[in-house]
Amino acid sequence: MTREQVIEKLKVVEHPEISLSLIELSIILDVAVDGNTVKLALAFPKVKVPQEVINAIVSSCSVALKDSGLELQTMLFEMTPEVQEKFFKLARANWKGSI
Repeated sequence: MTREQVIEKLKVVEHPEISLSLIELSIILDVAVDGNTVKLALAFPKVKVPQEVINAIVSSCSVALKDSGLELQTMLFEMTPEVQEKFFKLARANWKGSI
């Protein structure tokens, strides 16, 4: 599976508390395919995101890729201030509640 095919599968994955995709929210920072492994770089607006939110996001990405036979590896990063600003604006406008 190519990087572009993986991105297409991930485009439908929504944030558990915001009615937008992880790609629209700039949470999916980068995608790399290395053999049978998808390396997914995830960016969060702050360092101490609740673990249940991280788990829900990683689980949703795994579900989106489960029929591909690929293993998922994740790396976590903090968003830049500019991306944080965009994220919080979108989050306020599309909030759907807690998980």
